[in-house]
Amino acid sequence: MISSVSIDNLQASAKRFGAEPLLALPNGTTLDLANGYVPLLAQYTFEDKAAKGLRKGKASHKPENPIHFSALELLRDNSILLLTGPSGSGKTTFAKHLCYGLASSVLSNARPLSRNDLGDIKEEYWGTARLSPCFFSVSGIEDLEHLAEVTIPKLLSASDPQHEHLLIILDDLQNAGDESITLLPRILPLLRERRFTKLLLLGDAGVLDCLSFPAEIVRHDLLPLLECQRREAARLHLNPEPSTHITTGMGEAASNPALFALAIQANHSGNCAEELLDAWLSSTYSQPGAAALLAERAYKLITHGSLTVSPTDIPLTSSQLNPASQSLAVQRLLAARHLAGMAPRVAVGLFRDQPQASKHVLRSCLLRLSSSNKSAALVDGLLEGTPADATCKRAALLVAGLIPLSAEVESKVKDLVLHVVENGDLSAGEREKAGRLLSRYGDPRDLTGLAEVPTGSFTVGSGSHPNSQPLYRISLERFRIGLYPVVNRDYGAFVRDTGRYWISPDGEDEERLNAPATDLTWHDARAYCQWLTERWRGEDKISSSEHVRLPSEPEWERAARGDHEEMGTEGLVFPWGLNWQENATNGDETGFNTTCAVGLFPKGRSPYGCYDMAGHVWEWCSTLWGEDMATPAFQYPWRDDGRESLDASDHIRRVLRGGCFSSPKLKANYRTCRSSSANMPIIPEFKLPEDASALGRYTTNSTAPFFITFTTSDHPDTGESWCPDVRAALPRIIAAFSPSSAPEMAFVEVGQRPE
Repeated sequence: MISSVSIDNLQASAKRFGAEPLLALPNGTTLDLANGYVPLLAQYTFEDKAAKGLRKGKASHKPENPIHFSALELLRDNSILLLTGPSGSGKTTFAKHLCYGLASSVLSNARPLSRNDLGDIKEEYWGTARLSPCFFSVSGIEDLEHLAEVTIPKLLSASDPQHEHLLIILDDLQNAGDESITLLPRILPLLRERRFTKLLLLGDAGVLDCLSFPAEIVRHDLLPLLECQRREAARLHLNPEPSTHITTGMGEAASNPALFALAIQANHSGNCAEELLDAWLSSTYSQPGAAALLAERAYKLITHGSLTVSPTDIPLTSSQLNPASQSLAVQRLLAARHLAGMAPRVAVGLFRDQPQASKHVLRSCLLRLSSSNKSAALVDGLLEGTPADATCKRAALLVAGLIPLSAEVESKVKDLVLHVVENGDLSAGEREKAGRLLSRYGDPRDLTGLAEVPTGSFTVGSGSHPNSQPLYRISLERFRIGLYPVVNRDYGAFVRDTGRYWISPDGEDEERLNAPATDLTWHDARAYCQWLTERWRGEDKISSSEHVRLPSEPEWERAARGDHEEMGTEGLVFPWGLNWQENATNGDETGFNTTCAVGLFPKGRSPYGCYDMAGHVWEWCSTLWGEDMATPAFQYPWRDDGRESLDASDHIRRVLRGGCFSSPKLKANYRTCRSSSANMPIIPEFKLPEDASALGRYTTNSTAPFFITFTTSDHPDTGESWCPDVRAALPRIIAAFSPSSAPEMAFVEVGQRPE
């Protein structure tokens, strides 16, 4: 239980964080947090911030390199932030370094930071926001409840709301389990009146991925360490000869910060986590029996649900102390080393009793046994059961693609993975993994299947937005529509066959071939339909008199809502009914923040069996919207007034429906629009010349206007970023022009906002 605390005490503790040991070096010395910290990046880019689900592109432009936000910048830009990552990803280290930096006033200076492994460097800047850090580690439900009911209210009441702003950090949120969902809403109202006070939440992604957090909590995943970050740290701390090629910590496993710390101490590449652990034990615990005792202790601690006990039975020298060894990531590897020497039935029993808590240990154990061809008995035991057995399906997700399997076993695993995808009976995070595995195996579902929509009349519209009103009835003839959004695998076949331009970040990813095809224009979608018409006629899937096309907006809504006449209490109607359902769509509540395999949310099917018509990706309709992005020129009710014209100018936008993976539930009912082709060209790598006459070298059209947008980076008092606001507006700016009239644009950052 967290005892009584004060802001001064928390501030003093934060200053001491800088002296905590962080990295153990091969020569026996230890670097503290203040000198050994490596900044963390997030799986969120500047393009993600600007696009909000609708990326823009132009055939003449190469795709931009991903410029990742740092964890520090995400906190700077958000009042309430949840950062997740696997064990050992550096969450606690980041939080403590942040506290130390705030308490010691060392965060004010900008510093260059690598943003990818392609050489892009951009300064990381916190700003001048002065926050008093209040760090808490959550050990369980009781801790979080006491924080919500006692500690945080007292801290807020003891601080001056006008002059003293707090940063409240709750680490290890996963230890509160599902109860965090009910306890956090008690904290959030306390912060709404404190404009500059921030709340940072940190937790294990494997646990928190299954939970649905309040919408005001912005959530992002941490990125593993880049190769360039590890290379720079190794060169800085190991002091090799300038000409030495760095291999220490360059392996895939060492991208985890905790395992990178082991690699540094053992001077090991870190390609394989199990090999890295063994090398570290061999170099650090060479006394007889020490490594085995350490592994046994880790196994007992994990199976008893506690990691708070230190290995006091093992005498340690100063050269053996490594803070990373107490990370759960390392403890799991140690436990797996011990488990690999036990009978397979022990491992099977552990997984059946604690499938979520033990899966990482079992994974490492399987890799160890597979390397010596001893994994077959364990795999057979794990997969014993029927598709109705949730543990059996979780075992399939565990072993799939991990180790070599016999043809018979692999066939069973594929069937179980398919069962997970089709039935939707595990968590959303587990189904997302199953979808990626199924893509690798070759998804056997008919992803071009069609749903029959019968002749009938129905109500169009909802009470969610003026653009979706007035409600009206319309009659439609029968038609067929795709059961799923068009996926990368099928759109990619069209691109390869026709040579049509398409740049998609995941179009050829083996794990995303069954995810929706994105980053394509209305004209691209129509061209695909024309190509598919000829192919399906040749396959006798459709008759010679039938053709494939985009749905009109009424057809899309008919397929999505069926005959639902009423609306729910918020004026909304969904494909599955009138009331919102959890686990029915890939929207912002799910937390994926990206696309996934189609059909992972069977609870969200429409009355005609169509998947993913709420959330996931915006879907093109044939219907015109108008020129004004905010208000449709072609309003409800639908009529034959030219709104289905296929040859309208590109500056007249087309309707999009359904929302996307970042959309709240309101967007499932929302109409929006987009220009039918890619728009305003943005000049990359622009530098403002001293003389305006030199601008000509950046432009491709000397007669067209050339816009330069000056963006500020940070507000000097609050530290809140202004530049992301401009980037967020970029899609609207771009969409304001057709390709024929598009001016070129460049961005110039000019520092702090002038007062």
